[in-house]
Amino acid sequence: MSFNAQVTNVNSYLGTTTGREKLCRFVQYFARFYAFYLYRRGAPKDVFERWSELKNHIGNGRKFFRLLKPIEFVQTAVHSLNTDNEIFRLTSIVKHLGNALYYSSEVFVLTTAIGFYKPNNITKIQRFGWKCWFISLFASIMSGLYKYRLLSLRSKVLMKSKRQSEHKGDPELDFQEKQLAKDTHSNSYQLLQDLVDIVIPSGNLGWIPADEGVIGIAGVITSLMAMNVQWQKTSK
Repeated sequence: MSFNAQVTNVNSYLGTTTGREKLCRFVQYFARFYAFYLYRRGAPKDVFERWSELKNHIGNGRKFFRLLKPIEFVQTAVHSLNTDNEIFRLTSIVKHLGNALYYSSEVFVLTTAIGFYKPNNITKIQRFGWKCWFISLFASIMSGLYKYRLLSLRSKVLMKSKRQSEHKGDPELDFQEKQLAKDTHSNSYQLLQDLVDIVIPSGNLGWIPADEGVIGIAGVITSLMAMNVQWQKTSK
C-alpha cells in the first residue's frame, strides 16, 4: 500500500466520530495503566499525576461525545422487540437498555466533573452506571454464547450437506461455508471483546481483584479491538 493510500485511510478513520472516540478511549486507558505503573514504580508524584489527569480529562471529553447516546440505545432496544428469536430479543433489549442507563448516569458524572451540577449522591449514581454497563456486557456475552451454539449447529448441517452433495465444489455450499466462517469470526471477536471489557465495570465495582493497571490494560485491549473494527469499515 502506498504512503498516500495509508494517509487517506488514516484521514478516513479520523474523519468519523467513532474513530476519534475510540482513539481517545485507547489513550485514556493507556494513561490509566501508565499512571498506575509509574505509581507502583515509585515515580515522583507530579509525574504519575500528569498521566492521571490526562486520563480524567480525556474521559470527560469522551462523555461529551456520548451525551445523546441514551436516545440511540433506547431506539435500538425498541426495534429489538421485533426480533423473532426470543433469546436474541431478550438479550438485545437488556443490552441496549443497560447501555442507555449507563450513558445516562455518565451525564451526571460529567456535570459533576465540570462543576456545572453536582448531585449529592454522585457516587451511587456512578456505581449504578457501572452496574448497568456490567449487565449490558453480560447480556451481550450470553447472546454471543447462544449464537456460537447456533453457528455450531449450522456448521454440522453444512458439513452433512457437503458430504451428501453429488457435486464437488457446489457454489451454493461454498458460499454458505464462507458466510459461516465470516459470522463465526465476527461473533468470536465480539465475544472476546465483551469478555475483556467486562473486567472494567467489575473492577470498578470491586467485584473482582482488578487494580488500576489491570483495568487499564483491559481498556487498551478492547479499544484496539474496536479501533480495528472501525478501521476495517473506513479503509479502502
